[in-house]
Amino acid sequence: MSNRVTIQPTEFKNLGGNESTFGVRVYDDYGQSYDNTWGLLILKDMPKNDMEILKRVLDSDDEVVKAMMDFVEENKNGIYIGDMWYDWDEIKDCFSA
Repeated sequence: MSNRVTIQPTEFKNLGGNESTFGVRVYDDYGQSYDNTWGLLILKDMPKNDMEILKRVLDSDDEVVKAMMDFVEENKNGIYIGDMWYDWDEIKDCFSA
């Protein structure tokens, strides 16, 4: 089964406003979700590297995100984080943490 999960670090900005929030969009071939509460005021609150981002996504209570992460783990799939592809062997430790 081909299903590529993507975690995209994102700056969210409302149209017509100047405030930004930071977080991620998480999506695959079947669903999508987002969390814009990672850095409500400043970008420095964002995780510093892709594995920190993945760990934070894995801590999500969002059922759609959980289903996507379960799929990755059950199928030993890799995942996109931003524009980088990570094979299962590169990310599996994050799932067991």
